[in-house]
Amino acid sequence: MGYYVDIEQTARRYVDILTDAGFKAVFGDQRNKDVLIDLLNIILPYDRKVKDISYMTTELPQFSPSRKNVRLDLRCMGEDGTVFIVEVQCYRQSNFFKRCVLYAAKAYDSGSVSGDRQKYDLPPVYFIGLLAGDMQEFQGGQDDEADKGPVLEYTFREKISHAVPDETIMIIFVEINRFRKELNECATLFDKWCYSLKHMGTLNSLPEELRIQAFERLFAACEIAKLSPEVKLAYEKDMITERDYYNIIETAREEGLAAGIEEGMKQGKKEGMKEGMKEGMKEGMEKGMKEGIEAGRAEGMAAGMKEGLETGRREAIVDMAKKMKMQGLEIEVICETTGLAKEEIASL
Repeated sequence: MGYYVDIEQTARRYVDILTDAGFKAVFGDQRNKDVLIDLLNIILPYDRKVKDISYMTTELPQFSPSRKNVRLDLRCMGEDGTVFIVEVQCYRQSNFFKRCVLYAAKAYDSGSVSGDRQKYDLPPVYFIGLLAGDMQEFQGGQDDEADKGPVLEYTFREKISHAVPDETIMIIFVEINRFRKELNECATLFDKWCYSLKHMGTLNSLPEELRIQAFERLFAACEIAKLSPEVKLAYEKDMITERDYYNIIETAREEGLAAGIEEGMKQGKKEGMKEGMKEGMKEGMEKGMKEGIEAGRAEGMAAGMKEGLETGRREAIVDMAKKMKMQGLEIEVICETTGLAKEEIASL
């Protein structure tokens, strides 16, 4: 069975590494283990460095409410047993932080499965999230936005002293979407990694400023022409799926806005007539009708458009859920994306 390949995508030299498809094509390939180690070491705290890793299954068994398995983007283990989970998040999602905590906690708990469950000396878990989308959930953490770097770290700390009693679960987010430096402004190795991750899909060659071994390995691993036939085919198919998903969201948003405006105009006219009649009776039928309707229409349009937009947004979300359900997406995924209740989605 044939499938459509985006001509613009095939013309690119490097994969878009901040998509699920691109990330898996590069870092999910065990031949690129050295590149993954480079990425981990540039993000992890300076006292936590990785020398070697072994790839682990990406599934967390019987984790979701329906007891279905959850699939991570990438999971691996360091030479000392430390578990590293790396996820790419391209779209805003409600309760994203809580989901990350749950995934990390499940992985931490699984460290006791193969041994004595009464022994609590479990290996630590590092959950790393590469945030490519606008995640408003993490905004407002500092007063001066300019001083806030793109890295956010969370773990268990004592509230006053900030002391960390032990290395258990660490969650690190790299807000790639907030990194806005040009290449000539990148003074550190971390800056250059952020720049490479953000712009890889649009570059045509390895910039001279990045000609060191780590980036030579990264760019070689991201070159589409050098992907194995199996990986390249999977990447192209996954990119089509991601674009379809993005189009569903954007179409639903546009349809919701259009429906909201139309409903707002109807409601505004109705309220305008009502307010106009009331004012007209007070100041005289002829003058009041003219001035009252105009004043009322302005107020009615504002109130009507607000109500209409809310109605339209609700209808658009339901419509998007229907389309996602028709495409065969799991109900849990639809719930997380739309915020609708599971029962409501099941009845669509």
